[in-house]
Amino acid sequence: MGSRSAWGLSRRRVLIAGAGAGGAAALAGGLAVRHRLHHQAVTHHKVLPDGRFRRLALSWPSSNMLVFAVARQHFFAAYNLDVALVGGARSGRAAIADMVAGRAVGAASPILTWLDVMRLGGVQARLVSGLQSGTFRLLVRRKLKVVRLDGIAGLRIAVEDQDMADRLFFSVMMRRKGIDPEASVRWVTLPPEQVMDAARAGEIDAVAAHDPLAWQLLHGTDSPFFELANSTTGHYGERANLALGLSDSLLQSDPAAAAALVMALRAASDWIKAHPDQAASLMTGQIPGMETGDILSMLRHETLGISPVGNDLRVQVAQYVDEMKLLGRVPDTVGSSAYAKRVCANALVTDTPAALWPQAVGPT
Repeated sequence: MGSRSAWGLSRRRVLIAGAGAGGAAALAGGLAVRHRLHHQAVTHHKVLPDGRFRRLALSWPSSNMLVFAVARQHFFAAYNLDVALVGGARSGRAAIADMVAGRAVGAASPILTWLDVMRLGGVQARLVSGLQSGTFRLLVRRKLKVVRLDGIAGLRIAVEDQDMADRLFFSVMMRRKGIDPEASVRWVTLPPEQVMDAARAGEIDAVAAHDPLAWQLLHGTDSPFFELANSTTGHYGERANLALGLSDSLLQSDPAAAAALVMALRAASDWIKAHPDQAASLMTGQIPGMETGDILSMLRHETLGISPVGNDLRVQVAQYVDEMKLLGRVPDTVGSSAYAKRVCANALVTDTPAALWPQAVGPT
């Protein structure tokens, strides 16, 4: 796989339309999971879909489309939803911008990115559900013989954008190892199509990226990289990375719509865990340079089915707030649990009075 196809996919919007791969077996599996999750929702949650048909607009980063694709294929219709994407966002930050501008009622973005944007205030939205775990990978040139993260000081690390969650995540990991991520390494902004050539020429030492981009860079033909660190194993692999945020206006004006959307997306996340082979088939042809077997292998090296809501989500967000403190992006005086409670809402219950929500989230 060439470097252009590996990184070029981050600039393409993945579109899944019509009948996907997997045939009747996939649909039957989707219906079974849909029925089970709907039954669980009826049993345990206070807010339920009301049967009304709704059209909603979301913004979603084009490099993390699997959950949305499965939800559109198998679950949105079951919850009487017609969900369209707007803006063609290439990053989580751009997706949030679409929502803030009123082009969408919600956005998908890494939790680290949500917190980094929210710290500045002006975001009238709440996080309502995790969507998938993180797939960040720090890839280092083999010739460097670096064997541990604490040996990374002095390296030149390529990132597509200085504000991407890839950089934030590995900056946190460096802080935990006593490395200053601002002073001890050099973050190099490099056009995606130049990364492989730059690595082979010795112009960069490493790259911070996420799947499917990182997977292709790591497993491409004659790849110069090995994987030094990731977010797919250990306790990081059990935490949500990508999260859905919904506007306060939707949560307050149409809680049933918010609940239906959260249920559909959580059902999709659960379905991917139960049917990784069918999920891989669904994405075949949508990720340039990756065949069904490649996608399935990638999914088997990720933690699937991570979609916390309610208190589970708040606990994980509080952990991320603690980590943002390590980077100086949230004041140490901010209570992490209290702040997580402010920026999260449980769309499946109604016990948080809308009148008590702040109009714009930011640390105080």
